[in-house]
Amino acid sequence: MKEKYGNQILKEITEEVMAAIQTGDLGQWVKPWQTFGYPKNGKTKQTYGMFNSFLLTNSLVRYGFTYPVWATAKQRKGLGYLPKDGEIERAAVLFPYHVEVPIWPKKRQNKSELKEVFEIEKEEEPLYFKTYKNYKAFPAFNIEQMNVPDSEYPLFVTRIREKSLDQVATFVQAIEHTIATSFFDNAQYSISSDVILMPPKEHFTSEIDYWATYIHELGHWTGARHRLNRDFSSGKSSYAFEELVAELTSALFAGEFGLSGNLQHKEYIASWLSILGNNPHAIMKAGWLAMEAVEYLKEKAKRGSGSKIGPIPPVESIHF
Repeated sequence: MKEKYGNQILKEITEEVMAAIQTGDLGQWVKPWQTFGYPKNGKTKQTYGMFNSFLLTNSLVRYGFTYPVWATAKQRKGLGYLPKDGEIERAAVLFPYHVEVPIWPKKRQNKSELKEVFEIEKEEEPLYFKTYKNYKAFPAFNIEQMNVPDSEYPLFVTRIREKSLDQVATFVQAIEHTIATSFFDNAQYSISSDVILMPPKEHFTSEIDYWATYIHELGHWTGARHRLNRDFSSGKSSYAFEELVAELTSALFAGEFGLSGNLQHKEYIASWLSILGNNPHAIMKAGWLAMEAVEYLKEKAKRGSGSKIGPIPPVESIHF
């Protein structure tokens, strides 16, 4: 594939995600996850983070691949496979690294002086170093581009067994949390009372919508100070970012449970687009926090303490 810088790829996939949010549909990524799971590395067998999952699924759909298994050129060689005739890398994965930039006294900051400072006065120490995060792109092959025998595909590919809505309910109800019935049509999470409010199931257009919304609220629930401690400040940007994290959490579970990938909280779309447009790194951070929330909920479900019915909290304590 044509070589690209990490930040260029970051910008491109952010625009793709923004386009999906504008249409109110994340299904183009979620649907492939429902069949064979999230994209994973053929060498390490580990699943990729959410941003790279978006990135690789985008390539999977674009080039008509079926199996979400990928490997870099170096990893492919380590596995002992060769590319099929005419095949080239069709995707890339991004990994973060940090760059330290020297900060000189203000009088040295003039661009015309920087070259002289670096070349002539190297013995002079900078005031300090500032660290910036950047991303390096590693081109990757899909498993279908390599000469992997059909008999060896089961070593890399596992079909996901679709879960019934009863199984989704069992998962959610195994998580120890407090839920109350809301008299309003919108679901909410009360930070101060630590209670999830859900309208009756019959108020939703479908049972799938009910569980997708419930998981969205559980996504907020994970961010409480005594859990994953995310930023719940009242600023408009912080509020919208937290909504994006919760929606991506719901999208991730949609892939695991076979639920619809449609966005449930479309009223926040404008805010999400503003955040992503102003900061391309935001989707990377939101994806990482969403995956953290997913793993947290899975761990809580394994413990199986179960939900309980609680009182309806005061209206002024409701935040999400």
